[in-house]
Amino acid sequence: LWVQPRWEVTALPCLPSLPVPLAVFLTGSDRIPIYGMSSLRIIIQSTPSGEQYLPVAHTCYNLLDLPKYSSKEILSARLVQAIDHYEGFSLA
Repeated sequence: LWVQPRWEVTALPCLPSLPVPLAVFLTGSDRIPIYGMSSLRIIIQSTPSGEQYLPVAHTCYNLLDLPKYSSKEILSARLVQAIDHYEGFSLA
């Protein structure tokens, strides 16, 4: 995932195995939505915070607050760090 200044989203080659953990991070659920993945709407919004900050997911709204990183490498590192340290809850 790479968000360019014009909000074009492309895949990062360094994150080939990220789709499932990224979906869990963004939605808080490891389940496919009842109407399928095409019904899932993810909102990505830019935040003015610096490069030292991690992306923040608001799972109730499928909203991702994404700081303005200067490179794909920094975005990749921060996103992986946020996902690796994500702790949520689920229903049993």
